[in-house]
Amino acid sequence: MKPILIKFGGEIVESELDLNNLAYSLKQLHDSGEKIILVHGGGPYANRLSKRMNLGPNMVGGRRVTCAETLEVMKMTLPGVINTNILAKMIEYGVPGVSVSGVSIIDAHKRPPKAVSGSDGQKIDFGFVGDVDNVRPKLLNDLIEKNYVPVVSPLSSDGKNSVLNINADTIAVWIAKATEAKQLVMVTKVGGVFKNIEDMSSKFNLLKVSECKKLIDDKVIQGGMIPKLEEGFELLEKNLNQFHIVGTNSKDEILCEIKKPGSRGTAICRG
Repeated sequence: MKPILIKFGGEIVESELDLNNLAYSLKQLHDSGEKIILVHGGGPYANRLSKRMNLGPNMVGGRRVTCAETLEVMKMTLPGVINTNILAKMIEYGVPGVSVSGVSIIDAHKRPPKAVSGSDGQKIDFGFVGDVDNVRPKLLNDLIEKNYVPVVSPLSSDGKNSVLNINADTIAVWIAKATEAKQLVMVTKVGGVFKNIEDMSSKFNLLKVSECKKLIDDKVIQGGMIPKLEEGFELLEKNLNQFHIVGTNSKDEILCEIKKPGSRGTAICRG
């Protein structure tokens, strides 16, 4: 059975209500027999810890510039605070979560300076940020076949003892491809793509890739939503017909969105 890949932002873990709703959704899916792989970020917590250490954060187009000190923050945040907290909540709800470091399954190289969406064409040196070369899915496949739920923290290694930070959305897409996932669900605090982020009634239910790109060019879509969408576009080329961006406003949010795309969040489709 092909898995459902669920990626969630670290801000979800910091809200007891959101965390409970996410855990309940995972229990619903797991109890129904679905295979699940989780990938998480840790942005807000990492930002606060960075500020306490007078390190920034430094973001370009929703992507984190990672100096050596910031890399230490990410090590503390991702496999430490965020991963541990979600595992504890999953165990409370009877979902058999297992921590998996991206270092164990992801081969990567240090990103060379490059221009990205939001950098106005300038090449950015992202420091200790990696670009994925390969995902070795055997560990994940073994775990889900035994009914465990892997919880992956988005760090990697270049194979030469250098740890690299990678955008969690990127890792989610690579793992989705490597495991031939049948669904990609990105869980965010805002719960969708909006014409006006201050107006919750302006949510798009369905968007084509071409429409998303225009919204990015017109600066309607900004910040961290850009890499989420751009990474997901790659899956639509060969692997999936659609992917979802949804929130945790209720205990059945994820299940309802999967059953009826666009009903709770935003479904992004080809075209």
